[in-house]
Amino acid sequence: MIHALGVLSRPPITDRSDLDLVVGILRDLMPGVTRENPQLMGLIQTADQFLSCRVSVPGCYGGLHDRARKVMNEWDRRRLADAWDRARGAK
Repeated sequence: MIHALGVLSRPPITDRSDLDLVVGILRDLMPGVTRENPQLMGLIQTADQFLSCRVSVPGCYGGLHDRARKVMNEWDRRRLADAWDRARGAK
């Protein structure tokens, strides 16, 4: 799920021809995602929005690309902060 959202969050200057395939893979993966982890809620909600989105232009999911970028940036910031805390020995 996280890697799929990373691909879906890329700017529009990148090739988006395979994004419908990525959403299809996400559709297959989402039933196995553990939804009890509060750290994943933003990612899960965004992934669910991609799955329910109806597209008129293949590979274009409108504002969801920006939402994916925001939740992925927040996820990356939190993981980096956690790693930095562990490296410094913080509890």
